[in-house]
Amino acid sequence: MTRSSWSTRAVRWAVVPVALAVASPVVSTVAQAQASAMLGPVDGKEMEPTDIERVAVGTAAPDFSLAKFGGGTTTLSSLRGKKNVVLVFYRGYWCPYCITQLKEMRSLLSDELKKDTEMLVISIDDDKGTQTAVTRIGADGTQPDFSFLSDPDHAVIGRYGVMNPAGSRRGIPHPATYVIDKKGVVRWRDVQTDYKIRPTSVAVLAAVKAIP
Repeated sequence: MTRSSWSTRAVRWAVVPVALAVASPVVSTVAQAQASAMLGPVDGKEMEPTDIERVAVGTAAPDFSLAKFGGGTTTLSSLRGKKNVVLVFYRGYWCPYCITQLKEMRSLLSDELKKDTEMLVISIDDDKGTQTAVTRIGADGTQPDFSFLSDPDHAVIGRYGVMNPAGSRRGIPHPATYVIDKKGVVRWRDVQTDYKIRPTSVAVLAAVKAIP
């Protein structure tokens, strides 16, 4: 709803105060429905999974719940009001460019930044594949300390619109990185259709630090 629309509605309610009491619950219900529609991935089943422009800067990051490697479930919205999120979609344990990117991201966040920033990485890998990725990333003795999430049905990948239709394996995503603030709003993003290109850690870190 535009600012002018809100202004017009505010004027109408000011003139007819009785209508406010009647209209408020309706507006509240509509607002709640609109908010729910942004969460996903259930609401994204009929959306085009290859729409890489869908989740733009300034929009709400679609919510999701995914199994976490090592046990448990991670829900994006559970971090709202608590932590900023660096969300990374990677192609899989078998992709050397992904392993290199995730190795570099081990040192992205300082101990101070980790207090209010969480890093989540998503692929279609099962536990065996994720274990392989963790082993490869930590081959030099430094283990990754971010959360690996599994999206085997590529529902979240499709909800974010980053599925690669030309991928060698069904459901793999384009390399994509989103920086999301504590309100659940995307503040920065990088989506690459060339799987060899990844954002620099310097660029991602700058985006995290730029969050008010």
